[in-house]
Amino acid sequence: MNIKKVFSVLCIATVLIASVCSHALATEPESLIIASRSHTESSVIVGYGKGTVAEGDYEPVLLIWHLGMNLKQFFPSLEEHRGTFSAYVEPQINPVFNRETDIEFGVGLGLKYMYPLSDSVGAYLFGSVGPHYISVITSDQANGFIFSDTIGVGLSFFITEKSAITVEYRRRHVSNLGIENPNVGIDNDCGTIGYSVFF
Repeated sequence: MNIKKVFSVLCIATVLIASVCSHALATEPESLIIASRSHTESSVIVGYGKGTVAEGDYEPVLLIWHLGMNLKQFFPSLEEHRGTFSAYVEPQINPVFNRETDIEFGVGLGLKYMYPLSDSVGAYLFGSVGPHYISVITSDQANGFIFSDTIGVGLSFFITEKSAITVEYRRRHVSNLGIENPNVGIDNDCGTIGYSVFF
């Protein structure tokens, strides 16, 4: 997989999604983002990551289930704020392609803040950390149990009050906190696209 091809596909998808959302904006009188704020979020996210280890490329295909919960019920002061602050969990299983095929799986626990740019488009920041397992054999990182730290930015394009398409950039670092050597870590730049429903 070529990162330029993946980036091009994500750009084209973003343009198509934006045109669909502008039509939804024209037909929906109520702000779709405000209408969905009180709901729990469930998303299916797929993506591609690019990184390297000493032996060559490290390219995970991200397969993520994102489950988020709005925190306004625990923090009443957030009720009147235009943005949405949520906690989430992301179980995932990611095949990895390089000189061989490997696998990684685990779960991320994180926080996400989304702010509306318009009635149907929201921008957000997020970050997570969680335990994972990797099978890769490399001189950079001991395989087995590791932690995955992720930060990222994204856009949500609300199609209806209860659904949105997301496009994200993720920066990810995996290492094992020095539990076992080697522990250089593996870094990935990832692009993702997802579909969210709110209930």
